[in-house]
Amino acid sequence: MAFPIRIEIDRRYLHYQVEKIYDDGRIERYQINGKNGSIILESNRPLFRNRGLKKKRPEWNMIQGELKYRNYLWLFVDAIMDVVDK
Repeated sequence: MAFPIRIEIDRRYLHYQVEKIYDDGRIERYQINGKNGSIILESNRPLFRNRGLKKKRPEWNMIQGELKYRNYLWLFVDAIMDVVDK
């Protein structure tokens, strides 16, 4: 499953392509591709969804790649959650 996201950084909107690369009953992984490389984010959202805990916020970890600033991670997470939860 691939989908585009749009995030705002320093009053500019940046577009990224996100692809779900792994999913089992406990974790899921998303690869975010940009022009300078890619990062892979992992969450435990399927574990909570399978147990019926839809309101609990999952933990997100960056397992590959680098970001210039650590708080950019939450911009990506929020954008992914907006698309996936619809």
